[in-house]
Amino acid sequence: MIRIALVFTLLLANGVALAAPSFSGKGHAEIRQQERAGKNTGEDPGQRYEGLLEGQMNTGRLKTNAILLGRYRSQYDDAEGEVRDEMRSDAELRELYLTWSADRFEIRAGKQQQAWGRADYFRIVDVWNPLDLREFLLPYFDNYSLGRQPRGMLIADYFGDVWEQQLIIAAQRKATRLAPAGSDFAANGMPASLPPVHEDGNGVDIGWRGKLFWGGNDIELYAFHGYHADEMLTPENTRLVREQAKRDMLGTSLARPMGDWVLRSDIAHYLREGRQTAAGIEDSSRTSALLGFDRVENEWTWNLQLATTHWYDEESNHDDIWESSVSVEKNWSRYRLTTGLLWLVNWVDDSSQLWRATVSYEFLPQWKVSFAAVAFDGKDDTQFGQFDDQDRLMLTLRRDFSL
Repeated sequence: MIRIALVFTLLLANGVALAAPSFSGKGHAEIRQQERAGKNTGEDPGQRYEGLLEGQMNTGRLKTNAILLGRYRSQYDDAEGEVRDEMRSDAELRELYLTWSADRFEIRAGKQQQAWGRADYFRIVDVWNPLDLREFLLPYFDNYSLGRQPRGMLIADYFGDVWEQQLIIAAQRKATRLAPAGSDFAANGMPASLPPVHEDGNGVDIGWRGKLFWGGNDIELYAFHGYHADEMLTPENTRLVREQAKRDMLGTSLARPMGDWVLRSDIAHYLREGRQTAAGIEDSSRTSALLGFDRVENEWTWNLQLATTHWYDEESNHDDIWESSVSVEKNWSRYRLTTGLLWLVNWVDDSSQLWRATVSYEFLPQWKVSFAAVAFDGKDDTQFGQFDDQDRLMLTLRRDFSL
């Protein structure tokens, strides 16, 4: 996909008079000290360092964006094998894409992200960028874009008088990145080594989004044909291999004001959705829906969400999945001090919960110190309960900068 982006640049440069380039940039550097909370045992998570640099170059109608990201986690200095390789450090060209803009068109090509839907935390129609779950959802809470994996995509947007339309083609496959066995957020039952990836793992994802404003409603429609973000296990010639099952989705989202509140909703029907079973991958179908309400008043921000998923396969013993979130944030001292509380609940057969409390203070321009406490609760076989021994306290010092 990067090659496509370079060819794209040459074609545009050949047909467009290029203006003098202009540059801009921003980024941050932060250090975080982490400690286990309560009676939990085990090695403390220690220090976590992160640096990010984002740059943009504008030349007439052509724009180039790049993001560099580096991380280091001292906890895994003495780890061995895959745990050390996967968890100790990251250094990557996270995003690199080109954008060409005209009066009614915009085309982006390269390694990038595209979010669909109105939901926070729950991915009802957000199908394009798989998650990086090596630290579970902790990076996602701080900055949702850093909890997702950019991928090579070609995105074309058309801005009409009534409709906005978007076409996405992604030839580069990406899968959810899981924490390896032996790391803090390895899922229950994670084997020390995973089976090989299916040799025929190539395939194209293609999707369309339409958007219009009608009667005070912001409405979006979605269609997707491609592959599941999660790798599943399937037998092949007496062995197990990892494979991304095919998926097809139709969906819609809505946002509209309701007095002092804003209503948000996502609804998606997955006509074809792979599901892991004891015998391998089973083709199934499901419907997921979310209803949310937001309110901002007197420096208070409220966010309430309820989501549900229903599977249609007859052999499944699972009940409907219910999920909810409550987020409350308050700004103080002319927005220099911010306090927040997040509560996530997941219910399948039993409930499990995640609590996150934060306090952050900007003590100098572009300097911020923050404290966060994260707690998990539930049975060992539940989404959040499997990490019941990973409660932690985090103290972070961050410096933002502009170029």
